[in-house]
Amino acid sequence: MKKTIIKIAVCVVVFIASAFIIGGIMNQGHNNMTMEMAPATLPVITMESGGVACNELHGNTVEMDVAYQKDTVTMLGVGRQANFTVDTYGREITGISMEVRSIDGSRLIENGEVTGWKARGKSFPVTLTLKDLIDTNTQYSLTLILELEGEQKVYYYTTILWNDDLHIAEILEFASDFHGKLYDKEAAKELTKYLEPNSKLTDNGTFHKVNIHSNFQQITWGNLEPAQEGAASLRLVQVNGNIASLLMDFVVSTGEGKNKIYYSVEEYYRVRYTSERMYLLDYERTMTQIPDTGRMYANDKILLGITDENVDMMESTDGNTVVFSDRGQLLCYNAVTNGLTVIFSFYDKDNADCRTLYDHHGIKILDVDEGGNVKFAVYGYMNRGRHEGETGIQILSYDNSLNTIEEEVYIPYSKSYAVLKDEMGQLLYRNRQQHLYFFLENGVYDVDLENRSAEQLVSIRQDDSLQVSENHEIIVWQEGDDINHSNQLNVRNLNTGEQTVIWAEDGDAIRPLGFMGEDIIYGVARESDIRTENSGQIFYPMYKVCISNSSGASLKEYGQEGIYVVGCTIESNQITLSRLQRTENGSYQEILDDQIMNNVEEEAGQNKVVTANIDIYERYVQIQTKSSIDAKTIKVLNPKEVVFEGGRELELDAVSEVPRYYVCNAYGVCGIYSAPGTAVKEAYDTSGIVTNDRGVTVWLKGNRVSRNQIMAIKEESVTEQKNSLAVCLDSILRHAGITRNTEYDLAQGKTATTILSENMTGVQVLDLSGCTLDAVLYYVNQDIPVLAILEDGEAVLVTGFNEFNVVIMEPATGKLYKKGMNDATAWFAENGNRFITYMRTEN
Repeated sequence: MKKTIIKIAVCVVVFIASAFIIGGIMNQGHNNMTMEMAPATLPVITMESGGVACNELHGNTVEMDVAYQKDTVTMLGVGRQANFTVDTYGREITGISMEVRSIDGSRLIENGEVTGWKARGKSFPVTLTLKDLIDTNTQYSLTLILELEGEQKVYYYTTILWNDDLHIAEILEFASDFHGKLYDKEAAKELTKYLEPNSKLTDNGTFHKVNIHSNFQQITWGNLEPAQEGAASLRLVQVNGNIASLLMDFVVSTGEGKNKIYYSVEEYYRVRYTSERMYLLDYERTMTQIPDTGRMYANDKILLGITDENVDMMESTDGNTVVFSDRGQLLCYNAVTNGLTVIFSFYDKDNADCRTLYDHHGIKILDVDEGGNVKFAVYGYMNRGRHEGETGIQILSYDNSLNTIEEEVYIPYSKSYAVLKDEMGQLLYRNRQQHLYFFLENGVYDVDLENRSAEQLVSIRQDDSLQVSENHEIIVWQEGDDINHSNQLNVRNLNTGEQTVIWAEDGDAIRPLGFMGEDIIYGVARESDIRTENSGQIFYPMYKVCISNSSGASLKEYGQEGIYVVGCTIESNQITLSRLQRTENGSYQEILDDQIMNNVEEEAGQNKVVTANIDIYERYVQIQTKSSIDAKTIKVLNPKEVVFEGGRELELDAVSEVPRYYVCNAYGVCGIYSAPGTAVKEAYDTSGIVTNDRGVTVWLKGNRVSRNQIMAIKEESVTEQKNSLAVCLDSILRHAGITRNTEYDLAQGKTATTILSENMTGVQVLDLSGCTLDAVLYYVNQDIPVLAILEDGEAVLVTGFNEFNVVIMEPATGKLYKKGMNDATAWFAENGNRFITYMRTEN
């Protein structure tokens, strides 16, 4: 293997401590009740894949739910060998043990002590050879357990895969070579064959986001001429045959001496290996300037630099205090005192190593008052401090007069930061009556912060039956056991606690569609028009769309005779309605979308995010403050933590009442849904993976063979007693070794999904309506037939494919035939792409 393969440092990016120019720590009184945040203490484990050091594992001081610990994939070596390095950081390692489980964590494969290692120096290597109990090309969960002095146990998780035929080493080498050549425009010319420049698909005006569609100048760093500081850290995050996705984290700098600026950078590669050449399927680079609190001001601007323009920011009513989050730090500028406070950060000039810089947590600003006091949440993995090595939700309060932060409540969490991040993105809100609201496990919870108690306000059983305003202040949800026929919407103002009801008229049903600002958008359908189709899908044509305020008062209605709304998207100040028209024979046909505009402009704050094109740096992000900043006299403060006795933990027994499907990409979880079809559709569009509640893969992209056919399924015709849907269902069950007359079940009003679920064991039935033919061929590739229901009620089975055709069993004609891939794709799309299939949950 070439020497160019990146070798991870013992711990990357330690050097960037020089970037943190933090002022002297200042506290006003109460010194006997405060302390600095405790430093990081846990060791770090770095795995090895394909002879390359990659996958930096961070310790958990409590056991986590194995099914959700999927941040990395580690390739086992020849003979099922796992090699890793332990960086002790001064801790005494008294024992190492391991545990191998099935990917969902339900089945223990192997456990025991790890022997043959010797702790010496700051780090030491360990070799672990697993027993002959695992299968090739099957993913398992590996837990490594370090026992430290004082009998403390620390848990480290990774997914393992054993397959000597994969070419992961070559893929890592390719990514390393690609990465290195980007710094040299002449050498980078060799990379143009991998790029797909298209200005319509990307923004060539910023270095914050660069991707495979960027132009050559942009992808080779423009005129920045950055220097890489130290080695890069690799994470192998997805492996599917000879397609792998990996992340590469590193730091670069521009400028010299006092003008030196540091940036954290993450590159994403999705690569396919073939014996002829490598294929770069996707590439993205994210560049974020590291805050330098000593020199990030100019006139009336706080200079954030090359970073995301969507800055999480909140200001006090008078505008004198502005709080913002920047690269894992929470900062506050006070115009009255001309002071900048680093309210919260796991890293600083004295704590800057791979443990404190580990970016698996989020910060949400919850409230800023006129006194400069700030309420905020930190959620995810806790890098150091009181909860080091735990994952959870920490609610904190910053007291401006005392320059202290204090924990109000801590809610432990056993899944992953990736899942928690998506949940908190749905809803996380605090009011001034000391109540906290958040979304977790398909429920909305109300936490009383004064007595640290919690109750579930709402349980959500279906996607979109809960809608949340953009500022998280207003929520609306359907009431009733059958939400497809609900006649009631509950509206709750989380700021005031007031709750109102919007009722549908007799004979009507109602469902929420979203928000425009704080105004509620909902649709109304006639009960007589709502129907359950044979597939199990609900047809819900809304004859009018209404807009009301948060008190339930009607503001606007949209409706046209004979026109029905079946979908709604909301962007900025425009509502786009997907519509159908009822024909004379009672059927429906698609017509052009319509739009509803909102002409009310949002009120701008006194501090606002602006951008400017600055020299070689291109788009520069800044906060324009209420008044000018005196850079010569500004004070930089760091608060201390309030010490308290006992704990402030609040345990929640939060469990979803419905199955959930997780869409994952290289960066983590990007969506959680109760409908598998919605999850697969998003994963297909983003080259992601779908897993179920236990971490088992439901769908993934790119693993298909060139051809496959389920030969056991033969042509079969309808009869006087059996329609095409019954023929297809009987064929599916017969293929699974089950004999059943489904015509009787259909006559009883049962749907196709219900019939399959009741008769098949060891499987999970999936309604994939809305997905493309190309997406559902994933299941045919595994010898699982796919049922398609057409607009006229007829049913067919998809039983095979090759590069140019699909094989269709059509009971209406009694034929088993090939149909061109493009023609079949268009045919199924015209018929609504209504697919049903299943996945195996037991081997």
